[in-house]
Amino acid sequence: MPGNKSIAIMRELREEIASGELGVSGDRFMTVRELCERKQISLKTAFHILNDLKTEGILEKRGRAYWIAAVPSVSREKDKPLLIGFLATCLESPYFAKLACHAEEFVHSIGASLIIASSNYCFETEKERLEMFCRQGVAGILICPWASTPEQEAFYAGLPVPFVMLGRSLESAECDAVLVNNQMAAQRMARHLLDQGLTEFAYIGQNGKQHDQRLLGFRAELALAGFDLPDTHIIQIDAQNPELCRKDIRRLLTKKRKGRLGLFCYHDLFAIRAINLCHQLGIQVPEEVAIAGFDDLPAAAETYPPLTTVSYPVQDMARLAFETLYTKIRFGKLGGGISRYLDSELVIRESTMKKDNN
Repeated sequence: MPGNKSIAIMRELREEIASGELGVSGDRFMTVRELCERKQISLKTAFHILNDLKTEGILEKRGRAYWIAAVPSVSREKDKPLLIGFLATCLESPYFAKLACHAEEFVHSIGASLIIASSNYCFETEKERLEMFCRQGVAGILICPWASTPEQEAFYAGLPVPFVMLGRSLESAECDAVLVNNQMAAQRMARHLLDQGLTEFAYIGQNGKQHDQRLLGFRAELALAGFDLPDTHIIQIDAQNPELCRKDIRRLLTKKRKGRLGLFCYHDLFAIRAINLCHQLGIQVPEEVAIAGFDDLPAAAETYPPLTTVSYPVQDMARLAFETLYTKIRFGKLGGGISRYLDSELVIRESTMKKDNN
C-alpha cells in the first residue's frame, strides 16, 4: 500500500473511528466496496487498508465482515504540532541515510516534523539521543536499535513515548518492530554460493553485533549441506576503524585454502572493501573468491565486478514503521509486541558467478 494517498486515508480513518463518526466499539464497519466508494480507491488498496487496521487492533474480522474494536480516545489535540524522532545506527551508512530519508517523507506527508540523530554504534550514545528526543517533546520515536544485553534493552521500556523498532526486535522485551527475515535471506545466499560449486566459506560480521541472524542463517544452511563454517573463517570487524577493517579482511583473504572461497559479508560496504582488497592482492573475483553482501546499496551495482547482494524494500520498511508508530501516537498506546516482516530478494551479479555460469 505505497504512496502518500494511502497514508492520508489511513490517518483519516483512524481519526474518524476515534471521533465516533464511523460508529462505536462493537459496530459493524464498512465493507471493502463501501470503502472504495467513500475514499475513491482501488479494491486492492482497500483490502490493504482494512488488513492494516485489523493488524493494528482498530478493527476485527468476523467471517467476511469487519467490526470496530475497542478504541481509546485520541490522546493529542488535532491542532497540536507533531514531532517525531528517528534514531539511526550510523547516518554515514547509505542504508540508514536512505531509511531516514523515506521516514522523513512519510512524516512530512501528515504535516509533522522529524528530528534525526545517530547512535554511531554505541549504546550510551543511543541512550543519550533517545533521552534528548524525549526532552524535546517528541510524540514517538522510530529506532534502529544497537542495545544488545537484557540490561540495555530494559532501557526502552522506560521511554515515556511510543516507539517502533526498525531492522531488529528486542530479545528480552516486547516491542513493535518492522523487520526483514535476515536469517532466511542468509540461507538463500548460502544456497546460491553452494550452487556455484564452492566448498570453503567465510563470513565478515559487524563488531559488537549480538544475535547476528545473517551469520546464523548462513552457517545453518551450510551445515545442512554438509559444509563447515569454522570460527577461524568468521571475523567481526570494526566499521568505525577503516584501517583495522582492511587489515582483518586482508588476513582472511590471504589464508591458505584448497579451492574457491565463498565470502558472505554482513553488509555491502564490507563486501566492497573485500573486492577492492582482492584487486590489490591479485586475487581474482569471482574465480578465486566469490563475494556477496547485504543491503543492495547503489554502489553494489557500480563496483567491479558488480556485487551479488540481498535487496529489501527500505521504503516499505519506513512506511510500515511510520504507520505503526502513528497509530500508537494517535491512540495513546505505549506498549507493543507485534513484529511485521518484509520479504527480501537475492540480487545475483558477477561477483559470485563464474564466467562459465553466465
